[in-house]
Amino acid sequence: MHNALGGAAAGFVATVPMTVVMEALRAALPAEQHRRMPPREIVDRTIDKAIENTGEGAELDRKDRAALTTLAHLAFGAAAGAVYGATVNSRRSSVLTGVMYGLGVWAVAYGVGLPSLGLHPAAAHDTRDRNEVLVASHVMWGAVLGKLTQSKFFGSPVSK
Repeated sequence: MHNALGGAAAGFVATVPMTVVMEALRAALPAEQHRRMPPREIVDRTIDKAIENTGEGAELDRKDRAALTTLAHLAFGAAAGAVYGATVNSRRSSVLTGVMYGLGVWAVAYGVGLPSLGLHPAAAHDTRDRNEVLVASHVMWGAVLGKLTQSKFFGSPVSK
């Protein structure tokens, strides 16, 4: 249980530099690709689908959606980090295992999960540039996750 909680905390923290990388690289994209990054697109589509399916619900303004996006992105990072922490012993955790896991999260989320829910186009249907931004940001998330879960604070009490 401790490993899952440490992984969740590490995943939460790792989401911050991931988001910084995502937004910095997004700014470097050609102007025609400056649509919102997936965390916001996913929140927007989720809210819109909920309103569409239920026929009720108040429209959230930009500020509320931005706050919800931040919360959802951090929560997803924490949940994915918990899975990593529960499955990868802190003595086996490394930047490399974290990066591989981050790439796996990207592949599952953008290859199958989000497209099947209608919340984001499959990676194969998005632009190469945007996929590169997402891959790079997941590499950052995984590297930080892997490094943090090696530490005594985020890893197992018997690590190293």
